[in-house]
Amino acid sequence: MLQLYLVIRKPRNFLVLLCLFISTSLALHFMHGYDSDWGATNLMLSIEATIAGAVLMMKAEESAEMQRQNSIEQAKMLAGVLAIAEAQREILADNAEVLRALRDSNERVLKALIEGETS
Repeated sequence: MLQLYLVIRKPRNFLVLLCLFISTSLALHFMHGYDSDWGATNLMLSIEATIAGAVLMMKAEESAEMQRQNSIEQAKMLAGVLAIAEAQREILADNAEVLRALRDSNERVLKALIEGETS
């Protein structure tokens, strides 16, 4: 029932149906005296407005829940990205330490070679 209402309530569909309803009500009112005080027409439009308000509120609540779930999932993803970034930082720090040790070793070897040539 909700899905049918949502299809009918799409702006283009609703505008067509509303214009059709109003045109029919006006024609019947002036041609046959239908709803002489406009009470039934007002009642139907009020009922539809009330239903629309309830459906829109329900959809807003569903949307808010989906947004809350998306926020939770996004927080989990960001925590994962942070963990990856921290792991990469540690790897880079280890690589830097290895490169420093290699440089120090190369400098000692070069120094030993230079001293060996001069002796």
